[in-house]
Amino acid sequence: MRLLLYTSGETEDNKRLEAAVHKAIPKDRIELFKSLSDLTDRLRTPVEPDSIAVLSAPTQEELRQMQRLRALLPEIYVVLVVPDRKRSTIKLAHLLLPRFLSGQTDDFKDLGKVLEKICRTAH
Repeated sequence: MRLLLYTSGETEDNKRLEAAVHKAIPKDRIELFKSLSDLTDRLRTPVEPDSIAVLSAPTQEELRQMQRLRALLPEIYVVLVVPDRKRSTIKLAHLLLPRFLSGQTDDFKDLGKVLEKICRTAH
């Protein structure tokens, strides 16, 4: 099981997200991506079964760009961090079939618990 973590930019929210992920998942299982093209390239290579993709979309436009990943994510658990709770954002987010949605400004405690649970049940 691998965890593919995508965040763009060095924001405080992304630092908190990375800390929550590192607290929930062993560091040697985490792959960090800072660009969608790097993540796309990685998803085009075999990914271990029951892997998790944590995708942080800082804007609705970036969430729209993530839709290109849909075909590459069928057997990966998707955890999505969205920029806001607007109806249009949530509708767009659900197209990626996430197992869990979190907001950019959340404390990520629930996200960490979800990651731990997925990790436990994946084995």
